[in-house]
Amino acid sequence: MALAPMDEQQDEWVAAAKRNWAARFMAAGVSYGDYQATVSRILRWDQWLAEWSVTAREYETFAERAEERGAHRSAAEAWRRAALCWHFGKFVAVEDARAAAHAQGRANACYDRGLSSLSPPGEKVFIPYQGVRLGALLRRPPGVQRPPVVVLLPGLDSTKEELQPVAEYFLERGLATLAVDGPGQGETEAQLPIEAAWERPIGAILDFLGEQANDLDADRVGCYGISLGGYYVIRAAAFEPRLKAVVDNAGPYAMSEYWANLPPMTRATLQHRTGAGNPEDALQRTRQLDLSGIAERVQCPLLVIHGTADPIIPFSDAERIAREAPNVQLMRFENGNHGCTNYLFQSRSGAADWLAEHLGGTR
Repeated sequence: MALAPMDEQQDEWVAAAKRNWAARFMAAGVSYGDYQATVSRILRWDQWLAEWSVTAREYETFAERAEERGAHRSAAEAWRRAALCWHFGKFVAVEDARAAAHAQGRANACYDRGLSSLSPPGEKVFIPYQGVRLGALLRRPPGVQRPPVVVLLPGLDSTKEELQPVAEYFLERGLATLAVDGPGQGETEAQLPIEAAWERPIGAILDFLGEQANDLDADRVGCYGISLGGYYVIRAAAFEPRLKAVVDNAGPYAMSEYWANLPPMTRATLQHRTGAGNPEDALQRTRQLDLSGIAERVQCPLLVIHGTADPIIPFSDAERIAREAPNVQLMRFENGNHGCTNYLFQSRSGAADWLAEHLGGTR
Protein backbone atom coordinates (compact mmCIF):
# COMPACT_ATOMS: atom_id res chain seq x y z
CA MET A 1 0.00 0.00 0.00
CA ALA A 2 1.52 3.31 -1.11
CA LEU A 3 2.06 5.97 1.51
CA ALA A 4 0.99 9.58 1.05
CA PRO A 5 3.78 11.78 -0.36
CA MET A 6 5.64 13.45 2.49
CA ASP A 7 5.31 16.94 0.94
CA GLU A 8 1.54 16.81 0.95
CA GLN A 9 -0.13 18.08 4.09
CA GLN A 10 -3.04 16.41 5.85
CA ASP A 11 -6.15 18.51 6.27
CA GLU A 12 -7.12 20.07 9.60
CA TRP A 13 -9.65 17.38 10.52
CA VAL A 14 -7.06 14.62 10.05
CA ALA A 15 -4.51 16.68 11.97
CA ALA A 16 -7.03 17.24 14.78
CA ALA A 17 -7.79 13.51 15.02
CA LYS A 18 -4.08 12.71 15.33
CA ARG A 19 -3.45 15.53 17.79
CA ASN A 20 -6.32 14.65 20.13
CA TRP A 21 -6.50 10.85 19.98
CA ALA A 22 -3.26 9.22 18.82
CA ALA A 23 -2.37 7.92 22.30
CA ARG A 24 -5.91 6.63 22.74
CA PHE A 25 -5.55 4.27 19.77
CA MET A 26 -2.57 2.52 21.35
CA ALA A 27 -4.28 2.53 24.76
CA ALA A 28 -7.18 0.60 23.21
CA GLY A 29 -4.91 -2.01 21.65
CA VAL A 30 -4.15 -0.71 18.15
CA SER A 31 -0.49 -1.38 17.37
CA TYR A 32 1.79 1.58 16.75
CA GLY A 33 2.71 0.11 13.39
CA ASP A 34 -0.93 -0.18 12.29
CA TYR A 35 -1.62 3.36 13.41
CA GLN A 36 1.38 4.82 11.62
CA ALA A 37 0.83 2.84 8.42
CA THR A 38 -2.85 3.72 8.26
CA VAL A 39 -2.76 7.44 9.02
CA SER A 40 0.20 7.93 6.69
CA ARG A 41 -2.14 7.03 3.82
CA ILE A 42 -4.69 9.66 4.82
CA LEU A 43 -4.57 13.24 3.56
CA ARG A 44 -8.25 14.19 3.73
CA TRP A 45 -10.87 13.45 6.33
CA ASP A 46 -13.09 11.77 3.73
CA GLN A 47 -10.37 9.08 3.45
CA TRP A 48 -10.29 8.29 7.17
CA LEU A 49 -12.89 5.52 7.34
CA ALA A 50 -11.89 4.03 3.99
CA GLU A 51 -8.23 3.63 4.96
CA TRP A 52 -8.97 2.18 8.38
CA SER A 53 -11.29 -0.25 6.60
CA VAL A 54 -8.35 -1.38 4.47
CA THR A 55 -6.34 -2.21 7.59
CA ALA A 56 -9.36 -3.94 9.14
CA ARG A 57 -9.84 -6.16 6.09
CA GLU A 58 -6.18 -7.16 6.19
CA TYR A 59 -6.77 -8.54 9.69
CA GLU A 60 -9.99 -10.23 8.59
CA THR A 61 -8.04 -12.01 5.84
CA PHE A 62 -5.38 -13.05 8.35
CA ALA A 63 -8.09 -14.38 10.71
CA GLU A 64 -9.80 -16.39 7.99
CA ARG A 65 -6.53 -18.00 6.90
CA ALA A 66 -5.60 -18.75 10.51
CA GLU A 67 -8.94 -20.48 11.01
CA GLU A 68 -8.38 -22.55 7.88
CA ARG A 69 -5.13 -23.93 9.29
CA GLY A 70 -6.62 -24.48 12.75
CA ALA A 71 -4.79 -21.62 14.49
CA HIS A 72 -7.84 -20.54 16.43
CA ARG A 73 -6.03 -18.42 19.00
CA SER A 74 -4.30 -16.35 16.33
CA ALA A 75 -7.58 -16.08 14.44
CA ALA A 76 -9.47 -14.80 17.48
CA GLU A 77 -6.84 -12.17 18.23
CA ALA A 78 -6.85 -11.04 14.60
CA TRP A 79 -10.65 -10.70 14.69
CA ARG A 80 -10.34 -8.38 17.67
CA ARG A 81 -7.68 -6.30 15.91
CA ALA A 82 -9.91 -6.05 12.87
CA ALA A 83 -12.76 -4.88 15.10
CA LEU A 84 -10.65 -2.10 16.59
CA CYS A 85 -9.69 -0.87 13.13
CA TRP A 86 -13.33 -0.81 12.04
CA HIS A 87 -14.21 1.03 15.24
CA PHE A 88 -11.54 3.69 14.92
CA GLY A 89 -12.40 4.14 11.29
CA LYS A 90 -15.93 5.24 12.15
CA PHE A 91 -15.59 6.51 15.76
CA VAL A 92 -16.12 10.15 14.75
CA ALA A 93 -16.68 9.67 11.00
CA VAL A 94 -20.40 10.33 10.65
CA GLU A 95 -20.60 12.03 7.25
CA ASP A 96 -21.43 8.82 5.33
CA ALA A 97 -24.11 7.19 7.47
CA ARG A 98 -24.24 4.00 5.41
CA ALA A 99 -20.48 3.45 5.53
CA ALA A 100 -20.40 4.18 9.26
CA ALA A 101 -23.23 1.72 9.93
CA HIS A 102 -21.41 -0.94 7.89
CA ALA A 103 -18.21 -0.34 9.86
CA GLN A 104 -20.08 -0.58 13.16
CA GLY A 105 -21.63 -3.88 12.10
CA ARG A 106 -18.25 -5.25 11.09
CA ALA A 107 -16.69 -4.07 14.36
CA ASN A 108 -19.31 -5.94 16.37
CA ALA A 109 -19.19 -9.09 14.24
CA CYS A 110 -15.39 -9.27 14.29
CA TYR A 111 -15.07 -8.65 18.01
CA ASP A 112 -17.70 -11.27 18.80
CA ARG A 113 -15.64 -13.82 16.87
CA GLY A 114 -12.60 -12.89 18.98
CA LEU A 115 -14.16 -12.98 22.45
CA SER A 116 -12.54 -16.33 23.25
CA SER A 117 -9.07 -14.76 23.08
CA LEU A 118 -9.78 -12.40 25.97
CA SER A 119 -8.40 -13.57 29.31
CA PRO A 120 -10.67 -14.11 31.11
CA PRO A 121 -13.03 -14.65 28.17
CA GLY A 122 -15.90 -12.32 27.41
CA GLU A 123 -19.58 -13.19 27.16
CA LYS A 124 -21.96 -11.21 24.96
CA VAL A 125 -25.19 -10.33 26.77
CA PHE A 126 -28.14 -8.09 25.96
CA ILE A 127 -29.98 -5.84 28.42
CA PRO A 128 -33.64 -4.91 27.75
CA TYR A 129 -34.20 -1.15 27.66
CA GLN A 130 -37.02 0.89 26.15
CA GLY A 131 -37.96 -1.74 23.60
CA VAL A 132 -34.40 -2.43 22.41
CA ARG A 133 -31.49 -4.47 23.72
CA LEU A 134 -28.28 -2.84 24.92
CA GLY A 135 -25.29 -4.88 23.79
CA ALA A 136 -22.83 -5.59 26.59
CA LEU A 137 -19.69 -7.61 27.30
CA LEU A 138 -19.57 -9.46 30.62
CA ARG A 139 -16.33 -10.83 32.06
CA ARG A 140 -15.82 -12.65 35.36
CA PRO A 141 -12.60 -12.81 37.38
CA PRO A 142 -11.42 -16.44 37.64
CA GLY A 143 -11.66 -18.14 41.01
CA VAL A 144 -13.86 -15.50 42.65
CA GLN A 145 -17.32 -16.48 43.86
CA ARG A 146 -20.05 -13.82 43.56
CA PRO A 147 -17.64 -10.99 42.74
CA PRO A 148 -18.61 -7.32 42.84
CA VAL A 149 -19.30 -5.74 39.44
CA VAL A 150 -17.95 -2.66 37.70
CA VAL A 151 -20.19 -1.30 34.94
CA LEU A 152 -18.01 0.32 32.25
CA LEU A 153 -19.55 3.19 30.27
CA PRO A 154 -18.01 4.47 27.02
CA GLY A 155 -18.06 8.10 25.97
CA LEU A 156 -19.36 9.93 22.92
CA ASP A 157 -17.27 7.98 20.43
CA SER A 158 -15.95 4.96 22.35
CA THR A 159 -17.58 1.55 22.73
CA LYS A 160 -17.73 -1.44 25.02
CA GLU A 161 -15.04 -3.16 22.95
CA GLU A 162 -12.63 -0.26 23.31
CA LEU A 163 -12.99 -0.49 27.10
CA GLN A 164 -11.76 -4.08 27.41
CA PRO A 165 -8.13 -3.10 28.15
CA VAL A 166 -9.54 -1.01 31.03
CA ALA A 167 -11.57 -4.02 32.19
CA GLU A 168 -8.36 -6.01 32.67
CA TYR A 169 -7.33 -3.79 35.59
CA PHE A 170 -10.58 -4.43 37.44
CA LEU A 171 -10.59 -8.16 36.67
CA GLU A 172 -7.10 -8.51 38.11
CA ARG A 173 -8.49 -7.15 41.39
CA GLY A 174 -11.32 -9.67 41.63
CA LEU A 175 -14.02 -7.44 40.13
CA ALA A 176 -16.32 -8.58 37.34
CA THR A 177 -16.87 -6.12 34.49
CA LEU A 178 -19.91 -5.32 32.38
CA ALA A 179 -19.13 -2.93 29.52
CA VAL A 180 -22.30 -1.55 27.95
CA ASP A 181 -23.13 0.26 24.73
CA GLY A 182 -25.83 2.61 26.00
CA PRO A 183 -28.10 4.92 23.98
CA GLY A 184 -26.21 6.55 21.13
CA GLN A 185 -23.16 4.32 21.62
CA GLY A 186 -21.64 1.59 19.46
CA GLU A 187 -24.00 -1.30 18.91
CA THR A 188 -26.96 0.73 20.20
CA GLU A 189 -26.12 3.90 18.27
CA ALA A 190 -28.61 3.37 15.45
CA GLN A 191 -31.47 2.42 17.78
CA LEU A 192 -31.49 5.22 20.37
CA PRO A 193 -30.05 8.74 20.57
CA ILE A 194 -27.80 9.91 23.40
CA GLU A 195 -29.59 9.89 26.76
CA ALA A 196 -28.83 12.73 29.17
CA ALA A 197 -30.81 11.18 32.06
CA TRP A 198 -28.51 8.20 32.54
CA GLU A 199 -30.31 7.04 35.66
CA ARG A 200 -32.73 5.39 33.21
CA PRO A 201 -30.26 3.09 31.42
CA ILE A 202 -28.33 2.35 34.62
CA GLY A 203 -31.58 1.30 36.27
CA ALA A 204 -32.15 -1.25 33.52
CA ILE A 205 -28.55 -2.44 33.80
CA LEU A 206 -28.82 -2.91 37.58
CA ASP A 207 -32.14 -4.72 37.15
CA PHE A 208 -30.44 -7.07 34.69
CA LEU A 209 -27.62 -7.80 37.12
CA GLY A 210 -30.07 -8.50 39.92
CA GLU A 211 -32.34 -10.74 37.86
CA GLN A 212 -30.07 -12.51 35.38
CA ALA A 213 -26.52 -12.64 36.70
CA ASN A 214 -27.01 -14.84 39.77
CA ASP A 215 -23.29 -15.59 40.12
CA LEU A 216 -22.46 -11.89 40.58
CA ASP A 217 -22.99 -9.74 43.67
CA ALA A 218 -25.61 -7.22 42.56
CA ASP A 219 -25.41 -5.52 45.96
CA ARG A 220 -21.82 -4.40 45.26
CA VAL A 221 -21.92 -2.57 41.94
CA GLY A 222 -19.72 0.34 40.94
CA CYS A 223 -19.39 2.28 37.73
CA TYR A 224 -16.53 3.66 35.62
CA GLY A 225 -17.10 6.10 32.77
CA ILE A 226 -14.68 7.82 30.43
CA SER A 227 -15.16 11.19 28.71
CA LEU A 228 -18.91 11.68 28.19
CA GLY A 229 -19.26 8.41 30.10
CA GLY A 230 -17.86 10.31 33.09
CA TYR A 231 -20.90 12.59 32.94
CA TYR A 232 -23.11 9.50 32.67
CA VAL A 233 -21.75 7.87 35.85
CA ILE A 234 -22.20 11.04 37.90
CA ARG A 235 -25.73 11.57 36.61
CA ALA A 236 -26.53 7.89 37.26
CA ALA A 237 -25.12 7.97 40.81
CA ALA A 238 -27.09 11.12 41.64
CA PHE A 239 -30.39 9.29 41.20
CA GLU A 240 -29.58 5.57 41.55
CA PRO A 241 -28.78 4.56 45.15
CA ARG A 242 -27.87 1.00 44.17
CA LEU A 243 -24.49 2.23 42.88
CA LYS A 244 -21.93 1.93 45.67
CA ALA A 245 -19.00 3.90 44.16
CA VAL A 246 -18.31 5.56 40.81
CA VAL A 247 -15.30 6.80 38.81
CA ASP A 248 -15.41 9.68 36.35
CA ASN A 249 -12.42 9.81 33.99
CA ALA A 250 -12.30 13.09 32.02
CA GLY A 251 -16.03 13.71 32.15
CA PRO A 252 -17.60 17.10 31.33
CA TYR A 253 -19.51 19.29 33.75
CA ALA A 254 -21.43 21.18 31.07
CA MET A 255 -20.45 20.21 27.55
CA SER A 256 -22.22 23.04 25.77
CA GLU A 257 -20.05 25.65 27.51
CA TYR A 258 -17.09 24.88 25.25
CA TRP A 259 -19.01 23.81 22.15
CA ALA A 260 -17.04 26.16 19.87
CA ASN A 261 -13.71 24.74 21.09
CA LEU A 262 -14.56 21.09 20.51
CA PRO A 263 -12.87 19.33 17.57
CA PRO A 264 -15.09 19.75 14.48
CA MET A 265 -15.69 16.02 14.14
CA THR A 266 -16.78 15.89 17.79
CA ARG A 267 -19.44 18.53 17.14
CA ALA A 268 -20.57 16.57 14.07
CA THR A 269 -20.70 13.38 16.14
CA LEU A 270 -22.77 15.08 18.85
CA GLN A 271 -25.19 16.26 16.18
CA HIS A 272 -25.48 12.77 14.71
CA ARG A 273 -25.80 10.85 17.99
CA THR A 274 -28.22 13.23 19.67
CA GLY A 275 -30.45 12.96 16.61
CA ALA A 276 -30.20 16.70 15.92
CA GLY A 277 -31.06 18.07 12.51
CA ASN A 278 -28.43 20.82 12.41
CA PRO A 279 -25.59 22.30 14.49
CA GLU A 280 -27.89 24.75 16.31
CA ASP A 281 -30.22 21.93 17.31
CA ALA A 282 -27.23 19.85 18.38
CA LEU A 283 -26.03 22.65 20.65
CA GLN A 284 -29.47 22.87 22.25
CA ARG A 285 -29.54 19.13 22.90
CA THR A 286 -25.98 19.20 24.22
CA ARG A 287 -27.13 21.70 26.87
CA GLN A 288 -28.93 18.79 28.54
CA LEU A 289 -25.52 17.28 29.35
CA ASP A 290 -25.06 19.48 32.39
CA LEU A 291 -24.30 18.58 36.01
CA SER A 292 -25.66 21.80 37.53
CA GLY A 293 -27.66 20.73 40.58
CA ILE A 294 -26.71 17.11 39.88
CA ALA A 295 -23.15 16.62 41.16
CA GLU A 296 -24.19 17.77 44.62
CA ARG A 297 -26.73 14.92 44.79
CA VAL A 298 -24.12 12.14 44.51
CA GLN A 299 -23.96 10.50 47.93
CA CYS A 300 -21.81 7.45 47.15
CA PRO A 301 -18.00 7.79 46.96
CA LEU A 302 -16.88 9.46 43.73
CA LEU A 303 -13.39 9.46 42.20
CA VAL A 304 -12.68 12.12 39.55
CA ILE A 305 -9.67 11.49 37.30
CA HIS A 306 -8.56 14.29 35.00
CA GLY A 307 -5.47 15.62 33.25
CA THR A 308 -4.49 19.26 33.50
CA ALA A 309 -3.68 19.41 29.76
CA ASP A 310 -6.93 17.83 28.53
CA PRO A 311 -7.63 19.62 25.20
CA ILE A 312 -11.26 18.48 24.98
CA ILE A 313 -12.73 18.64 28.50
CA PRO A 314 -10.96 21.33 30.57
CA PHE A 315 -9.48 20.44 33.94
CA SER A 316 -11.62 23.17 35.46
CA ASP A 317 -14.63 20.88 34.95
CA ALA A 318 -13.03 18.29 37.25
CA GLU A 319 -12.40 20.96 39.86
CA ARG A 320 -15.98 22.13 39.61
CA ILE A 321 -17.31 18.59 40.13
CA ALA A 322 -14.94 18.13 43.07
CA ARG A 323 -16.22 21.33 44.70
CA GLU A 324 -19.86 20.30 44.44
CA ALA A 325 -19.95 16.53 45.08
CA PRO A 326 -20.05 15.82 48.83
CA ASN A 327 -18.00 12.59 48.93
CA VAL A 328 -15.34 13.06 46.27
CA GLN A 329 -11.64 12.51 45.65
CA LEU A 330 -9.83 14.25 42.77
CA MET A 331 -6.95 12.40 41.09
CA ARG A 332 -5.00 15.04 39.15
CA PHE A 333 -2.46 14.23 36.46
CA GLU A 334 -0.12 17.07 35.53
CA ASN A 335 -0.02 17.44 31.72
CA GLY A 336 -2.47 14.56 31.42
CA ASN A 337 -4.33 14.44 28.12
CA HIS A 338 -7.96 13.52 27.49
CA GLY A 339 -8.65 10.30 29.37
CA CYS A 340 -5.10 10.42 30.77
CA THR A 341 -3.94 7.99 28.08
CA ASN A 342 -0.44 9.44 28.51
CA TYR A 343 -0.65 8.23 32.14
CA LEU A 344 -2.23 4.94 31.20
CA PHE A 345 -0.92 2.64 33.93
CA GLN A 346 -1.21 5.22 36.69
CA SER A 347 -4.77 6.32 35.89
CA ARG A 348 -6.15 2.84 35.27
CA SER A 349 -4.42 1.34 38.30
CA GLY A 350 -5.64 4.22 40.42
CA ALA A 351 -9.23 3.71 39.32
CA ALA A 352 -9.04 -0.06 39.83
CA ASP A 353 -7.43 0.15 43.28
CA TRP A 354 -9.99 2.74 44.38
CA LEU A 355 -13.00 0.71 43.23
CA ALA A 356 -11.53 -2.49 44.67
CA GLU A 357 -11.27 -0.72 48.03
CA HIS A 358 -14.86 0.51 47.93
CA LEU A 359 -16.48 -2.61 46.47
CA GLY A 360 -14.48 -5.27 48.29
CA GLY A 361 -12.04 -6.48 45.65
CA THR A 362 -8.36 -7.27 46.16
CA ARG A 363 -5.51 -4.76 45.91
